[in-house]
Amino acid sequence: MTREVLPTGQLQEETQELLDEYNETYDWSYNDMVDFIKKYSEEDFREYYVQYSSLVDDYGQGVVDEYIEDYGTDAVEHLEDAYQGEYVSGADFAEQLASDCGYINDNIPSWIEIDWQATWDNALSHDYSEIVNPNSNRVAIFSNSY
Repeated sequence: MTREVLPTGQLQEETQELLDEYNETYDWSYNDMVDFIKKYSEEDFREYYVQYSSLVDDYGQGVVDEYIEDYGTDAVEHLEDAYQGEYVSGADFAEQLASDCGYINDNIPSWIEIDWQATWDNALSHDYSEIVNPNSNRVAIFSNSY
């Protein structure tokens, strides 16, 4: 196991113990954990890394990192509740939401055109946020009301 030295100097003893424990218990990469500490902080590592790692396993590192960039590390506690899925666009989400709520049915005549982009832009984008998943280039939609 190669240990990378942090530019900030010595790690706090509690952080070093957690690094060793997580590496032994979960077989998590020491360098990945050190990268997290460099990017965020030792305090955030101690408080959020277990949940962060679980979310990365479930949602992918790209989505989780972008979410943290927009909302902060303390928001990882809300990611699962806020996550609405991945879509091609906010307009695609708007159409799916309207359909899921029962507002779209077979009785709408074919000559009626619905502007889903306008629905997203003028209504839903206030209550939901788009985060581009760098791994898929699709947008992950998150509720702003968590």
